[in-house]
Amino acid sequence: MTQTVMAAIILVVIIYLFFSPRFPNSVVAILGTIAMGVSGILPVKEVFQYYAASTCVLMIGMMIIGGGMMHTGFAGWLGNKLVGMTGKGERNLMLIAVLSGWIMSSVCSGSASMMILYPIICSICIASKISMSRIMFPMFAGIGMGSLMTVAGSGMCGATSAILEEAGFRGWSFFEPAWIGLPSAIAGTLIIYFFGQKLLPDRMVLPDAAQAEKAQNIPDKFGGKMWVSATILVLTIIGMVIDSPVLPMYMCAALGACASVLTGCLNQKQMFASISWNTIFMIGGMTAVAKGVEASGLGQVIADGIMNMVGADASPILVIMIIYLVTGLITQFMSNNAAASLMAPIGISLASAMGIEPYAFVAAALGGSLIAMLTPIATPTMAFAMEGGKYTPKEVFIWGVFTQLIPNIIVALVFIPLAWL
Repeated sequence: MTQTVMAAIILVVIIYLFFSPRFPNSVVAILGTIAMGVSGILPVKEVFQYYAASTCVLMIGMMIIGGGMMHTGFAGWLGNKLVGMTGKGERNLMLIAVLSGWIMSSVCSGSASMMILYPIICSICIASKISMSRIMFPMFAGIGMGSLMTVAGSGMCGATSAILEEAGFRGWSFFEPAWIGLPSAIAGTLIIYFFGQKLLPDRMVLPDAAQAEKAQNIPDKFGGKMWVSATILVLTIIGMVIDSPVLPMYMCAALGACASVLTGCLNQKQMFASISWNTIFMIGGMTAVAKGVEASGLGQVIADGIMNMVGADASPILVIMIIYLVTGLITQFMSNNAAASLMAPIGISLASAMGIEPYAFVAAALGGSLIAMLTPIATPTMAFAMEGGKYTPKEVFIWGVFTQLIPNIIVALVFIPLAWL
C-alpha cells in the first residue's frame, strides 16, 4: 500500500470521526497525528513537534493574557462599557451587541466573549423589556466577526498560519486575517442593523435573571490590576504588529503571558485553566495531519483531481470560490478549526499546481470556516446562543444565510483576490 493511499484512508477516517459527536475533536486530531507517524508518512520522532510550534505558543500566550483580563475584571468592565454605550431601543441594543461581540472576540476566545457578554445582555434586556430572541443572534454574529480580526483571534487563524509555515511559506502577520474579517464584519453589521429585525423571530424570550445578577458584580470603575492587564495587552499587540526577528509574535505572546502571572493578574492555577487545550491540540494535531497529506502526495492528488474538473486554465478566483464553499459546507457539521485545517493543505497543493503562491487559497479556507452558523452543530457557541434565544434550526439557517453566507461570499470574491492574488 502506498503512502498516498494510507494518507487517504487516514484522512477519510478523521473526517468521519469529526462528523460524529461521539468523538472529541482534540482526541481525533491526536489520533490523526499518531496515525501519520505509525504509518511512516511522517517520522515518528518528529510527529509531535507540531504541538510545540510557534503558533501554538502564540495561541497559549494570548489565552493566558485573556485569562488575566477576566480575573482582573478588565474584560468584564470592557464588555460592560461596550454594551452600556447603547441608547434606548431594540435596534441600538442589537447594534451594540454586534459591536461588543466583535471587539471582545478579537482579544478573547469566542467562548470567553460569550460568557462575559451574556450576563450583561441579560441585565440590559430585563431593564429594557426586550426579548432575548432579538439580541442573542446579533451578539453571536458579532463574536464570529471578531474571530478573523487578528491572527490570535481564533484557532482557524492559528491553524492555517501553522500549516503555511510547515509548508515552507510565511505565516499570517498579526492583522492579515482582517482582510477577510473586517469587510465581513462591516457587511454583516450593516445587514443586521438595517434588516436584522425582520430576520429575527418576534416572540418574547425572558432573560435569565440569575445570569443578569452576575452583571451586578462587574466593576464600574477602571482601576486596580485592570491597568496592569490592559497595559500587558496593549504592549503585546504592539510587539506583534512590529513582529521583529528578535521578538517575533509568539515571543511577544509568551512574554505577555509571563507578565500576566508575575504581576498577579492571575495565578498559576488560573493560568492553566484559561488555556483552551482543545484548540491547542486541534492546531497541533491538524498541522501534523496537513503535513502528512502533503508529504504523502495526497494533497497533490486531490489538487490534480480538482484541476481536472475545473480545467487546467481555470481562473484562480474560481478555485477560491470552490475552496471557500467546500470549507463552508463541511464546517456546518464539524469544528471550524478542523474544516480550515483540512482544506488549507489542499489549497497549498492547488496553488503549487497553478504555479502561484498559496495565500489566497488558504485564505479561502480560512474565510469559509467563518460561516459556521447555518446548522445547530456548526460551532460550540451556537448551542449556547440557541438556548439563550430559544431559536429553531430553521431560524438558525435563515439568519446564517442572510447575515453570513451571502455577504461573506461577496467579500471572499472581492477581498481575497485583492489582498493575495
